[in-house]
Amino acid sequence: MCKSPLSSSKAQQEHCVPASLSLEQSPDRVIRQGQSVNLSCSKRKSASYSLFWYKLPLGKDSRLILVASAIPGGKADVEEGFRSHLKSSGIEGDGMTLSIEQAFLNDSGTYFCAERETQWLGC
Repeated sequence: MCKSPLSSSKAQQEHCVPASLSLEQSPDRVIRQGQSVNLSCSKRKSASYSLFWYKLPLGKDSRLILVASAIPGGKADVEEGFRSHLKSSGIEGDGMTLSIEQAFLNDSGTYFCAERETQWLGC
């Protein structure tokens, strides 16, 4: 976490910005009910970060739903409503995989990988 005294100058504060990371995600895929698929997400730069998989269900009033998350060096945590047929590798190497086994109709939607950096650089 970046800490600076209350009287710090603007120049000091400008150095306390998070590093920018980039993610690469599996190409778009369409599967049928009962099929399985592996979705992959990888980072381009090395850093201490957490990865997340979100689902945006079909429908105009949809909201992102957290499906799985992982911290570096830890196991993935798949949310309770998805544990029966979704699995995640956790962070392995530079990325994380989400496996949908025998998809249900209610698995329909768009899946997004996201990250949250856990360290601040330049402070």
